[in-house]
Amino acid sequence: MKTIALIFSLPALVLSAEEPDADVGAKMAEHQEGSNKLSERQDELAADVQQLIIEQTNAKVIELLEGVEDAMDEASGLLLDRNTGGETIAAETDVIERIFEAAKERQKQSGGEGKASGAMLDMMQEMMGQGKPEEKPGDQKGQQPGDKGGEGQTGDSDSANSKDGGTSGTKVEERRVPKASGKAGEGIPREFQDALDAYNRDAEKLAK
Repeated sequence: MKTIALIFSLPALVLSAEEPDADVGAKMAEHQEGSNKLSERQDELAADVQQLIIEQTNAKVIELLEGVEDAMDEASGLLLDRNTGGETIAAETDVIERIFEAAKERQKQSGGEGKASGAMLDMMQEMMGQGKPEEKPGDQKGQQPGDKGGEGQTGDSDSANSKDGGTSGTKVEERRVPKASGKAGEGIPREFQDALDAYNRDAEKLAK
């Protein structure tokens, strides 16, 4: 989930770089520093993926994780070049999708290791804006009558935001995943809960 936090950090850097300011040099230096920090964090995540690859025994899962590592390397290179625009956001989104596919394959190969794995995949899917597995596009409730929910006059639905980095005009919107607590968090692995907490901390920083 740290990768997701990186994606939400990118629009803030883009806006910082585009804001008109007399001190253009200072703004450029700030943008460069932020981009370099994100690149370093991406490298750290890639190292974590390398460790995951070592721990796996299934060839398909290993192949998918190697794809994750390659996508992370691409994103890190773009960030190092101070590219925080749509190309980098797309690369980061690709990382998340590949991680999700690897997690699904890992669960399938292990026969579905109980509620913990299911909760992890469900929450990842919601964070990617795909809704819960049992929900199909257009099945979510819309504001006006239509053939299916979400297909009314406005087409609005309660689904998660699209993968646009949470930007609307020039304002960075706050997108957070609720902290799991009580019964809702009992089936979530500790490492996943830690990642959620880290994501929320980054989201809070962006909202300030």
